[in-house]
Amino acid sequence: MDPYMLTVSEAIRQIREGTITPVKLAESLLNRIEKLEPTIEAWVTIHSERVMDEAEKATKEAEEGVYRSSLHGIPVGIKDIYYTAGMRTTMGSPIYSSFIPDYDAETVKRLKNAGAVVLGKTETTEFAVHDPAPTRNPWNTAHTPGGSSSGSAAAVSSGMCPIALGSQTGGSVVRPASYCGVVGVKPTYDLLPRDGVFPLSWSLDHVGFFTRSVEDAALVLDVLSGIEKPVPVMNVPPRIGLLSGYFKENAVPEVWTGFEQTVGTLWGEGANFTDVSLPDSFKLVPDVHRVIMAVEAASVHEDSFRTQRDDYRDYLKGFISSGLLVPASAYLRAQRIRRIILNDLLRLLKDYDCFICPASTDPAPKGLEWTGSPAFNAPWSLTGLPSMTVPMGFSDEKLPLGLQLIGRPYSEHMLFSIASWCESRLGFPRRPIDPITKCEP
Repeated sequence: MDPYMLTVSEAIRQIREGTITPVKLAESLLNRIEKLEPTIEAWVTIHSERVMDEAEKATKEAEEGVYRSSLHGIPVGIKDIYYTAGMRTTMGSPIYSSFIPDYDAETVKRLKNAGAVVLGKTETTEFAVHDPAPTRNPWNTAHTPGGSSSGSAAAVSSGMCPIALGSQTGGSVVRPASYCGVVGVKPTYDLLPRDGVFPLSWSLDHVGFFTRSVEDAALVLDVLSGIEKPVPVMNVPPRIGLLSGYFKENAVPEVWTGFEQTVGTLWGEGANFTDVSLPDSFKLVPDVHRVIMAVEAASVHEDSFRTQRDDYRDYLKGFISSGLLVPASAYLRAQRIRRIILNDLLRLLKDYDCFICPASTDPAPKGLEWTGSPAFNAPWSLTGLPSMTVPMGFSDEKLPLGLQLIGRPYSEHMLFSIASWCESRLGFPRRPIDPITKCEP
């Protein structure tokens, strides 16, 4: 098996056994990138010489029996809103096209200290907002991989890297993970530090990441959080709250049908499902989320917007302008309602190990003009509850569909346990997809 095909856990075992080296793994991934990048366009920057230098260092340490963490010698991709010392960080904007930070984001620093090898920077939408990046979905290159963590999701899905950092303010980890058929994790708000990550909306922004298996995701979270915890074994069927209502009403038919079939499979394996009625406050989620995000984004960009307005694309230009017009009283009211929504959901969650629902309203949309709706992910970004997705099957066009799990604050390892239980019973392939090119002229 070519090393690029290995999951993180498999690569770790082979590095420890001496079957492969970090150098061989990095070479395989760089070759994969060279082969696929003209089609997928997942990367902004790749520093091959730096990658090989770091891989050689990790190989030498491994030969001496020195392993800095479970991720020693494992290559990672970094969304291009994370500061990386000495490496260009563009935020997907011409305003920062030549910006080179002199320090690393805290999460990047933790990965480097853990012995991980930074491959480069992955594509993002402009300032992690709306307008699409050039990246294509490996499962069908006529379709979007989702946004704003476009490059990270596509790179992991296609085997150009086994781990990639992303971020989520609305739905930018869980949705692209669903569209690209990989595992996406958005932890509890502020579990992972946001220092050195260019902000969009500071009270909504979450550091997140992508892998191709739940086991890998648990390893990554341990390193990024600095808290190593074993994933509990599911000795009894999980108690799962089944979310319908809002989710059934907003899902396209094939997504809801696929979700019901998945629930049926898991029920047949012993999962304990109970229908959950969402609180009345939940219907306010879209408006509350939009007000908070618009105001905070406007605050982030206010100074540069005054002097470089023409360098912003039309959607973000309008979004910032709208945020600047929102009265302080409306922003404060939105924050109060946000707390009510969270408290209502926490009361419901006390009776369950997790909630479950589809990870996206639809399969990956066709075309590169729209990255999809965050409607099924924004509630958990607004409330800060941990959420993740695992692949659950395919649409009529053979595009991946994702199952979304939502837990109580800081219950990530319980979610990993349930997700691993689901993953083992749903049988979605963990190997990288070779791009299917169905682009229209």
